[in-house]
Amino acid sequence: MPRHPEAVIAPNKLLRDARRALASPNRHGQCMSRPELADAVNAALDLLYPKRDLTTQYVDHRWVGKLERGEHRWPSEERRAALRRVLGASTDIGLGLYSPRRTPDAPPQHPISPSGLPTSHLVLSHVDDELLSGQPQPWLRALNRVTAQPSRTWPELGPRVREHLDVLDRLQRHLGRSHLAGVDARWSEFMSWIADNTSSDGGVWLERSHLRANEAGDRPLVAYTLMRQSQRALDSGDVRAAIALSRRSLVHGPVPARTRALCLTRLAEALAAGGDDDMSTAITAARRELRNTGGDEDEFARHCDPRYVAGVEARCRQLLGDPASAKAIFEELLDDQPASASIDSGMWHAHLADCFLHHDPERAAGHGLRALRLAQETSSYRIVRATQPLAIVLRPHGTLDAVRAFVEAHRVAVTRQ
Repeated sequence: MPRHPEAVIAPNKLLRDARRALASPNRHGQCMSRPELADAVNAALDLLYPKRDLTTQYVDHRWVGKLERGEHRWPSEERRAALRRVLGASTDIGLGLYSPRRTPDAPPQHPISPSGLPTSHLVLSHVDDELLSGQPQPWLRALNRVTAQPSRTWPELGPRVREHLDVLDRLQRHLGRSHLAGVDARWSEFMSWIADNTSSDGGVWLERSHLRANEAGDRPLVAYTLMRQSQRALDSGDVRAAIALSRRSLVHGPVPARTRALCLTRLAEALAAGGDDDMSTAITAARRELRNTGGDEDEFARHCDPRYVAGVEARCRQLLGDPASAKAIFEELLDDQPASASIDSGMWHAHLADCFLHHDPERAAGHGLRALRLAQETSSYRIVRATQPLAIVLRPHGTLDAVRAFVEAHRVAVTRQ
């Protein structure tokens, strides 16, 4: 079938980068080639559909080339599933795959303002004329004002941020202001944090941030969003995807040293969750990157400092079956913790509680309670989720006052959300 004359072909950088982030199974030190990816997809088809004959779905290097060149964007459902499995992606859109079929935009049904947006929408969106001008700087200044608010206020900001994102989307789609993609990526990433910390699903917003960052050619943010996707995969127990995503985050460059260090810590934690002792190599590399930061500013990874890396190392040791050394690191970090509440300290208390889980349930419950208090102070549902396994294992010890208090506090934290 001939291509529609107005169709635009753009290289699929997401798919290409995902392939290049995987090591070649046959050539040491090199990335996976197109033929190797095709072989892996064919093998995945057999694994995913053992009761079906899918030989007609098998692919070759030319098919992979068409995908990477953007000539084909929507393979069959079976081939997409195989690609996701091989490349460690949780969604099709994460690999730049989408259906090209769409209906033309309907004409506006409301009066049009000078900005080109329906006036009824502008009233609802509560954005001022400076933002509607479509210039990036006002949007970035507005985002800085929002993110400067304490994290405990973020749940209240969610509806306002979503309205701003709706306006950004309309500015780009209806008015062709593609130069706002980088701004949209930053607002979407912040919205993903709000969603993840208010018991909603931030994955959709993080995916949007990743796609917009790719459109804008913003390599540091592309790396950072892949790191965040790896973190979300870890939180949900998908270790395979977490490893693949963290490795992909490390192929984007150049990025600031602190951002690269953060990506390395996520790789270390993913490897440890999979039982791989090589996590220590990634931790060492992260510390080396931090020594190279100097006085450079880092827009996305300012929180990644030696204390943060130490906390990740403790978590890795815990995952690898060494709770004693993990306990020592967590206790030292928390003894030296600033007075201000933070999500990191809440996660450290949750992980430290796990270190006491099987021999001292009362101390485990005590740290679990501290984690839940910090979850409330920072409005972080992510901390609440981290205490879920603790609450399940401690329930048989409900005759202990500390355990009973923690289990009840956890129940309230979950049901209140």
